Amino acid sequence: MPGKREAIARVNSHIGLVLLNNQNTHFANVNRAKPVWWLTIPMKKTGKQLHFLLQRGSGDLIWLRLPPKTLSDHGFYYRNDKDAISLEIAISTFIDRLSGRHFSRYVRLELPPP
Repeated sequence: MPGKREAIARVNSHIGLVLLNNQNTHFANVNRAKPVWWLTIPMKKTGKQLHFLLQRGSGDLIWLRLPPKTLSDHGFYYRNDKDAISLEIAISTFIDRLSGRHFSRYVRLELPPP
């Protein structure tokens, strides 16, 4: 299954811009144990615009664009050991199981497998 680099290239090619890059984009495959995407976002990035590329087992790719400071407010699960926020986004509802926050409004694009 393609990884982060290929996913970034697919989205950038589809939108005709070089918007996503390794610094502003986080990538996750569906967890093997349960139907979620796990993401760990360093606190130093939470004030910036972020992009999530979430890949389903079928190879579908979902692009979420989060405006700056979306993850800056309180209520997300904070990992003191990594100075980061952890997200556990359910694949069926786009709800973070750790905070109850909805991420479906940030979906910008869904691409079928290449």
